[in-house]
Amino acid sequence: MSSNLTTREFIRRLALGTAGIAGTAAADEFTATNKTLPPGSIGDPANVWFGQRIFPLPHTIEDGPSCRMEGGRIIMPAREIPVFHTTDVVVVGGGAAGFAAAIAAARAGSKVALVEQSGSLGGLFTNGMVLIVLATGVRQEDGTWNLVTRGVCEEFMRRAQAMGAVASTGPVPKTRHWQPTIDPEAAKYLMDSMIAEAGVEMFFHASGLDVIQDGDRTLGVVFNSKQGLQAIRARKIVDTTGDGDIYFAAGCGYRQITHGIGFVTRLANIDRVTAKKGPADPGIAYDGKPNAWPTTSNEANGTARWIGRLGPKGNGLSVRDVSKAEVLHRKYWWEHVTRMRKTPGWEQVYIANTCSQIGPRATRLLESEIICDRAAVAAGRGADETVGWFGNCGAHNGMPLPFRALVPRTGGDVIAAGRCVGAPDTIDTFRLIAPCFVSGQAAGTAAALAAQKDVPIRSLGYGELRQKLLSAGVYLG
Repeated sequence: MSSNLTTREFIRRLALGTAGIAGTAAADEFTATNKTLPPGSIGDPANVWFGQRIFPLPHTIEDGPSCRMEGGRIIMPAREIPVFHTTDVVVVGGGAAGFAAAIAAARAGSKVALVEQSGSLGGLFTNGMVLIVLATGVRQEDGTWNLVTRGVCEEFMRRAQAMGAVASTGPVPKTRHWQPTIDPEAAKYLMDSMIAEAGVEMFFHASGLDVIQDGDRTLGVVFNSKQGLQAIRARKIVDTTGDGDIYFAAGCGYRQITHGIGFVTRLANIDRVTAKKGPADPGIAYDGKPNAWPTTSNEANGTARWIGRLGPKGNGLSVRDVSKAEVLHRKYWWEHVTRMRKTPGWEQVYIANTCSQIGPRATRLLESEIICDRAAVAAGRGADETVGWFGNCGAHNGMPLPFRALVPRTGGDVIAAGRCVGAPDTIDTFRLIAPCFVSGQAAGTAAALAAQKDVPIRSLGYGELRQKLLSAGVYLG
């Protein structure tokens, strides 16, 4: 499908429009003048530019019975949850894994809905500003690098590269590992475009809360938004929440761990730094490492530099731990950059933005049918059911991903991908951006095939899944 969408066609595929506001088609939108409001508007006639958008609406949701106190306990009464949408596959979580899962499921022939709690795709890749796509290749005996994160991941990287130097760092020779740094706004735009092209129903500002179950059957998910609690009926569910929120709700086993709660900051005017190296005493940050004093850009945009710090160890599911980490990180960066600006050579550097999504590196890890810890990877466990490959990174060499690493050993009929699968000694590969793309594409493809065959995901035969992944350009070794 062509990537050259018109704005109107792009909006149509996102299911946006203005027809519900004033009863007119988008092509017949009222054009504001400085004199009159459109018919039906109740805005201020003295401020037509603003008032033209103000129309009455009926209540869009009805309030149900509130929680009550009973014997010193807070009780939530039963209430009916309206069905918001019906689909074949619902993907919960729009990070790199969820993005790839939704596209893969749609391209495999299923009707797909993608639910994301924020207002943009990419998760920790874009909103968390973890901008480098690590672990894409495996080094060969002759010293060259083989790109193994193919399929949706490779397509995304090449399309970002084609957007120009403002979007992505360029190609590298085969003698180096291609791990591009991609601008977060370019990535959001490209992800929106690819989701629209695939025909995925995209629902932002919706947090997945629970699953709908009938005995052993899993029938969809419940999400919360400004429209209240609503349900999406689905034949199969993909959990790409990063924290395993959906497989937890489905009663699947998991292991909960602590990890660093990271935070990324982007600095601007890096091209105006006149110093050649940092000061003799850079100071020590809260993570015990020297402060970073940038002298060059590490992005496609030569004026900017993204810098991350691992941050404190914490429980990424604890509101208190994550809130403390947010404050700690922002305090550090403001004071650190203030010191920079008082230092010759860095006077014009300033904070362009801090990440809008803080980054717990791992929380819940799925108790899957195959747990890919170091021992399992070394033994080649599940190598006969490979659904993708991760490339070399600082923590591990390249590794194959088995299908059953994404399938819960017990609990509801869901499949997971992203940083909520793996093991404590391999999570620092599983959580990286390229591996999230790869596991997401595998999970979305499996969910689509299981929905079409009307079988539990864990009963899906590997042969058909393998053929579907190969036809989508996935590298299987």
